[in-house]
Amino acid sequence: MLAKKFQRTKEDFTCTRCGIFVCGDGYTNHCPGCLWSRHVDINPGDRMADCGGLMEPVGLEIRNGETTILHRCADCGYERRNRISPDDDPKSLFNICLLGPFGSRSRRKRRRATRRGGAHGEES
Repeated sequence: MLAKKFQRTKEDFTCTRCGIFVCGDGYTNHCPGCLWSRHVDINPGDRMADCGGLMEPVGLEIRNGETTILHRCADCGYERRNRISPDDDPKSLFNICLLGPFGSRSRRKRRRATRRGGAHGEES
């Protein structure tokens, strides 16, 4: 028999990124304030990932009328899409749109530095 892909895990937590307390409903997978998440699951709700890194919201996607947030783990680079919640802060969602096609601001800085010739911007 195949393992169940989704496990509802009802947990309250304090956001590691911004510090707000979040009342989980079993479907909550990110902070509704800053929209950051944690890399704790292999399959949603299983809490089997060893990484535990913070997952940055780096993009929004709309498909068939459903909006999802693309999260990227700051430690290992793993990416996962998660549905937005009615509790998500609209300003934070809008700010993801400002990141543009390169994703996170820190990644964009690294790409610019690399194009100039090095990690610190020195010319080759």
